[in-house]
Amino acid sequence: MKRKMKQLLVFTFFCLSVSSAQDQITIKSESGKTVILPCRAPNDNKILTGVEWSRPDLQPEYVLLLRDGHIISDNQQPSFKDRAYLQDRRMEGRDMSLILENVSTADEGRYECQVLTPGRKREKRAVETVSIINLRVAPPPDQKNITAESGQTVTLTCRAPNNSITVVEWSRADLEPEYVLLYRDDQIDPEEQHPAFKNRTDLQDRQMKDGDVSVILKNVTINDTGTYECRVFMRGTNRRKRAYQKIHPISIINLTVDPPGPTGGTTEDGGKEDGVSRGRPGLIVILSVPAVLIAAAVFVLIYRKHKQQRRDSYQPPSELQTV
Repeated sequence: MKRKMKQLLVFTFFCLSVSSAQDQITIKSESGKTVILPCRAPNDNKILTGVEWSRPDLQPEYVLLLRDGHIISDNQQPSFKDRAYLQDRRMEGRDMSLILENVSTADEGRYECQVLTPGRKREKRAVETVSIINLRVAPPPDQKNITAESGQTVTLTCRAPNNSITVVEWSRADLEPEYVLLYRDDQIDPEEQHPAFKNRTDLQDRQMKDGDVSVILKNVTINDTGTYECRVFMRGTNRRKRAYQKIHPISIINLTVDPPGPTGGTTEDGGKEDGVSRGRPGLIVILSVPAVLIAAAVFVLIYRKHKQQRRDSYQPPSELQTV
């Protein structure tokens, strides 16, 4: 009898462990996004008087606390104020899911959803745990703005967190195909590369020391203006075709390429010299008007002087003399 009881206890513990493991969910998100942490109370006909969302690693631990239809903010962790809401405060359908806005890497952790029911003397932690969520938040990608001139060589920087890199993808979503550079099997794969970038791109360090997967782009033109995204795949991950869509970029570069400047250098006011002044046309007009007036005045004076000289030298013809 004792042996059977012991086997029953072991079986019960095993079932509880499996059930607990099934209730744990891992959710992944990006920084700045809004996430929903699901939680639904069992249909056991118990009346729900409140819900607690908590993170045991924090002090105070409460992410959100609802009792008798009211949010209790006194014990709420300050970092979650005005960011954490119940999806349905009336808990219809016994839904107690949590909405968490503008998440960051600081929000990573273990979240526990616990329900409060009447008829129970409530003490701290003397509540029923319904759901456990492990939240993972990806850091925001490194985003930079780069301006270059046509004909230059630019470096688009990107650094991975470790050296176990098997695939590097540089892409531009506005292109088809979108690959600027695809590096796999220890070499650049030209088959899926956009034709405009062939023989113009290379990794800054093909050995990718310290996770450096920056790309060099040679002889840039205005057509290279765009947003470039860097993605990497680590050793041990199963990369399927188009799997990059499920991986967040670790670096985003906004590249702007200025059109080629005309020959002759740069004017003092920043305009390009091309035989036509591009610097303050209004000033040219202002200077030209006085010049024209002065020239006209000089011309009038010269004309009048010349006319007076002709008058002074004029002599009337003498009468004809008869022979």
